[in-house]
Amino acid sequence: MNPVSRDIALKFCELCNWTYEVWVTHKRLFDKNKIPESNIGKCVAFTNRLSVITQEYSLQQIAKLHDPARQGNSLNLTIDYMVRFGEWGERRGDIEKIHAKLLNLWKHLRPARNKALAHHDLEMLMADASLGDFPGGMDDEYFDALQALANEVHNKCIGGPYPFNDLAQVDVEEFLALLERA
Repeated sequence: MNPVSRDIALKFCELCNWTYEVWVTHKRLFDKNKIPESNIGKCVAFTNRLSVITQEYSLQQIAKLHDPARQGNSLNLTIDYMVRFGEWGERRGDIEKIHAKLLNLWKHLRPARNKALAHHDLEMLMADASLGDFPGGMDDEYFDALQALANEVHNKCIGGPYPFNDLAQVDVEEFLALLERA
């Protein structure tokens, strides 16, 4: 069996797209909301909680993409899996560059995964510390690199690029407009 069959490649691209959709939904709803007082600001307690939920879920989805390909007797469909088992040939150098960029950006989130998302680390909880964010603009760089990897995977196994779904942003815009009219 080919470790990266057409079905596996498509499922990987779908996972990358879902992670993008989750992230862009949070980002547009909370971080890039130009007039929160006229929409999400109408329900402050709820939307503050929703912001934490969507941020943590977004970070968790990114973290799952960075699990090792092999854990014990199980395989994980991750970035590591695609890089290791993708049979990249002459594209290997380009794939490794994308992988290195993703890993460099991931290192900013790894503490959140290890101390807050996967575990309730006592020391971190008692310090009430904030963990896991991308320094200014690095989230965009991360998703550009993830898009590049998804495109490479899709192009090799299926043909053509795999553009991430930008309709999530449209959905957020519609939701905010609805709140503004309320």
